[in-house]
Amino acid sequence: MLKPVSKTERAEKTRQQIERVHEQLVGEFSSLSPDVVHREVATVSEGLLASAHFTDHVAVLTGRFAAEHLRDLETPLEALTDSSVSS
Repeated sequence: MLKPVSKTERAEKTRQQIERVHEQLVGEFSSLSPDVVHREVATVSEGLLASAHFTDHVAVLTGRFAAEHLRDLETPLEALTDSSVSS
């Protein structure tokens, strides 16, 4: 028979999963400051946790949303403008 998992144990598991996501994203986005990655992961995970009824997928969603935002930050502004458009 499975032993029920306490809220504290679930919260710790979620925290560890988010920490692993953070470490992966720091490696993936090495062109950005680790502080920028940390802030983005914290902002996204806090937002998700604030509205979550269950936390099973918070770490995965944190990774996806934070990576999308970090890619946007990594994209140079010049790449966002179309040089073929005449003024």
